This record gives sequence, structure tokens and C-alpha cells, in this order.
Amino acid sequence: MSEKAHAERMRVLIVDDHPMVRQVIRLACEERPALEVVGEAGFGAEAIDRCLELEPDVLVLDLGLPDIDGIEVIRQLKAAGSPVHVLVITGRDDRATILNVLKEGAEGYLEKTGSIDRIGAAIEAVGSGTQVFSVEQRRGLQEEIGDIARRTREAAKAASMLSHRERQTLALISEGMTTRQMARLLQVSERTVESHISSLYQKLGVRTRVQALHRGAGLGLVELQ
Repeated sequence: MSEKAHAERMRVLIVDDHPMVRQVIRLACEERPALEVVGEAGFGAEAIDRCLELEPDVLVLDLGLPDIDGIEVIRQLKAAGSPVHVLVITGRDDRATILNVLKEGAEGYLEKTGSIDRIGAAIEAVGSGTQVFSVEQRRGLQEEIGDIARRTREAAKAASMLSHRERQTLALISEGMTTRQMARLLQVSERTVESHISSLYQKLGVRTRVQALHRGAGLGLVELQ
């Protein structure tokens, strides 16, 4: 390999709290001439320090670290202005985690069950600016994003339908207040409060306070205590 080719190798920092996993990822890198491992870390705080110090091209990152969650590592590195490309290699495979990783700026997501060749290929791809997600993960992400968009539309519609007093009533229900307590706080009659509650139920399509709370929470109108 020429000196020029060597200088253009992608610099890789491996972060995982299991030495054996780090060794597997190192082997995957050593089998590819374009990759060069410049360091390893087993903790999140250490990963941030080493990444800012070594300035690797690719950060291969586990999420389940002993001190700082991998997602927080990504967040802090991006906040510090690090241009590093991030490939997450983890045992988690739920949609919410994948979406969070993508939102924080990671460009790839791979399960630890991947082969050495697949790991090496993913590192090279991410280092070249290509996103690495499986077909199933992409489908899941699209469905999750679709669900978020749908809930956002529903929340906006519900918020526009509810009057200020109805939203206020929902908030007080979430605090566990009785009809009498709400009437005293709002300085209205209990019958008026009951009218607000009845209208709230009708607009949310529910029949009980518990249902109203769950519906309101699902629409982002209120937080469950």
C-alpha cells in the first residue's frame, strides 16, 4: 500500500464495554485495507474524550455503555461540533431506539449479530457518507415517522376543537382534582364544570376520566402524572 493510500485510510474509534466485541470489530477493520483502528473505549465519557482527541472519521458505538448511554454520547459529540460519522452496533432493535439514533445524527445502525464482513462493509459505507439501515429497519422507521405525523395531525385537530376551558379542565383532571375542587379553583359552579367535562368527553370520544387522560396523553395534550 502506498503512503498516499495509507494516509487516506478511514480512521476508526471503537466503543463498546465488552472487550470481545471490540476485538471482533477490530478484526473486521483489519480485514479491510481502507480502515485503520486508531483507538478503543469502554465507557461513554471516555469515548467522548477520545473522539475529540483523536478525531476519527468513524465512531463505531454501542448504546448500552456503563456510564453514559450511547445516544447521549452522540448528542454530546454533535453539540461539540464533531464531524465524526457514527455507526451504532448494538443489541437493541426497537423502532423508538432506531429513530432516536437517527434523530441524533447517526448514519448507520447494525445489530451485533452481523458477520465480520458485514460490520466492515458498514463501517466503510458510513465513513463514505452512506446511511446503513436494513430494509426492515427502514420500513419500521417509515412506519414510526408515519405514526408520529398522524398523531401530530390528530393532536392539532383535537387542540383546535377544544376550548381554552376544556383544555384547562383536562389539565386539572390530570392533577386528580374532583369536580368540586375544579369548581372552586375556576370560580364557577359544579354544574358548569360538569358541562365542560361532558363536552370534553364528547370531543375526545371517551366516556370516563381515565379514558380522557389516556386519549389526551396520546395526543400530547396532557402528561400523565
